[in-house]
Amino acid sequence: MGRYINQEEALAVLDACEAAGLVNQPANMINPGGMCNCCGDCCGVLRSLNKLPKPAEAVFNDYWAKVDPELCTACETCMDRCQMAAIDIEEDSAVVNEERCIGCGLCVTTCPTEAIHLELKPEEKHAKPPASGRKLMTRTAKLRGTSLIPLSMLEK
Repeated sequence: MGRYINQEEALAVLDACEAAGLVNQPANMINPGGMCNCCGDCCGVLRSLNKLPKPAEAVFNDYWAKVDPELCTACETCMDRCQMAAIDIEEDSAVVNEERCIGCGLCVTTCPTEAIHLELKPEEKHAKPPASGRKLMTRTAKLRGTSLIPLSMLEK
């Protein structure tokens, strides 16, 4: 099901995924056990993120997209690429909703006028990824207002 690849092959895979409009998703932990490249049509993680009112809160990414309105031609290419519906056109320029932007960069790599770039968020918005998958799932459950305690344990 898998095989070792060298760095050159890995970068080629990432380039092909980016060209296809797939969001690179390393596991949101300090030492990720893997990563995938997905679209919002078939990926449960992206579909779930997209349903949140503020998807940016659920991912650990210290960057978000910023638009230079002087360079933007409102061509809507960025809107088509955004998996989180974080970009709208207002007054002849793309505008990024920072609460929805997960910082994937798909809008940046296809902007024909190079009007979009990824920008480091202010320090108070930085979030260190959890150390383990268990801590990640606990944090995600709290964000969703749910508990990870099995229902059978709550009855006792």
